[in-house]
Amino acid sequence: MSNQPLTPEQMKTINKALEERITDANKDATKTKWKTVLPDLMAADVFAVAALSDNTDANGNRLLNIMMMTNKDGQSIIPFFTSPARMSVLAKGEQKSFNCMKMNTTRLFNAIKGKTAVLNPGSPCSRVFTPFEMNLLVMENKDKLKAPENPTNPIAPTDTLTEE
Repeated sequence: MSNQPLTPEQMKTINKALEERITDANKDATKTKWKTVLPDLMAADVFAVAALSDNTDANGNRLLNIMMMTNKDGQSIIPFFTSPARMSVLAKGEQKSFNCMKMNTTRLFNAIKGKTAVLNPGSPCSRVFTPFEMNLLVMENKDKLKAPENPTNPIAPTDTLTEE
């Protein structure tokens, strides 16, 4: 994806099979189906309302500015999505477009340490991840954090989501 708006059809097909599995896992009262979904979610690319900052950390890495929301209990949470189409829950009033970034779930969880995150808020394929759980998942999937020697698709701003 190269900084061009996605068509509505493209937005609907991204991670569709994963969303169906997440919905099915949420219906499972025993929660055992999540054990088979989590590895695939951690390997998947997800979307967040975010942009790279001009500021850098002590190692010279550019910082990530990411959107946070407040839940009904007043807790700050970071929403992330399996597809740009799922971001439509954020569209309110005149705000119909967002800068979104596509990144690996493990990398996202590593970047937002200490924060609570919610996958696809307000949808049947939603799930809340606590900081403790995200830390465990990052540790289990740390091999996904290693950067390729010559990245062909580095984390960078992708498409602007426009609701149609």
